[in-house]
Amino acid sequence: MLSSALFLLLSLGTGLVQSTPTLDDLYLENAPSSPRPYVIPHYANSHAVTIGSQLYRFTVTGPSSDYAFTLMSTNAPSSGSLGVLPHIHREHYENFFTFKGRFQLWAEKDNKEQQARLLTQGDYGSVVRNTTHTFQILDPDTEMVGVIVPGGFEDLFYFLGTNYTSGTDTPYVPKTTNSSSAVPDSSTMAKLRTYDVYAQTDFEPRRDIVNGTAPSTEAWHTESNELGEVGEPYFVANGYGPKYLSSKYGYQVIQPLVTPKQAQDTNYTMSTISLSRQTKNSPPSYTLKGAAAFEVLEGVLSIQIGDYPVATLFTGDVAFVPAKTAFTYYSTVAFTKALYVSSGTDGVDQQLIADGKSWDFVTFPKY
Repeated sequence: MLSSALFLLLSLGTGLVQSTPTLDDLYLENAPSSPRPYVIPHYANSHAVTIGSQLYRFTVTGPSSDYAFTLMSTNAPSSGSLGVLPHIHREHYENFFTFKGRFQLWAEKDNKEQQARLLTQGDYGSVVRNTTHTFQILDPDTEMVGVIVPGGFEDLFYFLGTNYTSGTDTPYVPKTTNSSSAVPDSSTMAKLRTYDVYAQTDFEPRRDIVNGTAPSTEAWHTESNELGEVGEPYFVANGYGPKYLSSKYGYQVIQPLVTPKQAQDTNYTMSTISLSRQTKNSPPSYTLKGAAAFEVLEGVLSIQIGDYPVATLFTGDVAFVPAKTAFTYYSTVAFTKALYVSSGTDGVDQQLIADGKSWDFVTFPKY
């Protein structure tokens, strides 16, 4: 006992005692410069920049995820012009998810028929490498969530944009500046290529969209949507993609958007996960080989990462889990839905799918 007390006194004197992590330590305003557990509240000014009327925030960056992926949001008003110049990426796989509002997304690859969709809340668009794409924002209160693999693509926006801070955390600045889709000069075009952006100035977005889709023969908010073939762009309407039910630790409905098959050598997965209130057993602890992130879409998500206390996440909040870090998550309300991104092929979504069963519904059973 004496030796223990002596060790404690010596530790105090030499600064060896480590303080217990707190929630204040976990919550950040900006994604950190190296991987660590963190939570960023919705509309925090995380490395935010403005480009025209569009406001970009980066809740997971290349440095914060060890370049596994970038997680970003785009808030902007409706516009009569394209949001960006049509372009392709040769190295990056880009994912578009509608958090709220509406936008149109165009995609064309290998001179095949151009695809276009009107995306509303919960809809998803996959833009694989070497796909010409652009978008146009249609509603006054629109928020797009972007997932880009590998991480670090935010450097493009730092180059193009103006640093932004806000005392009110407004979603975007109310102004009438047009979005930036004008053709840049040759020197800027050359610089863009260093950020893996190759302008496609001859691309003409089709305007013959019927019931939210072009070509009009494609199912959109009417029938099931399959995940795309390897190396092809594709779209999944909210609730119309494949679904799986896990009942091991309370009910969870997993709706995959990107599986290891679609991700190919980019090595990540992406899904939405809907949870029932935790009513039986203790939620499992996961320790993954790769990094992971949750963004709350609806409800309230509780998450405990490493040695930090349990954090309570509300709509739009983001939690980041570094590789090889234990974490637990659960819902204390009746229905919670989160967008989930994981580096590697052993993410929570893939484990739940493997342990679950195919399911036809977006909600879970009553018992």
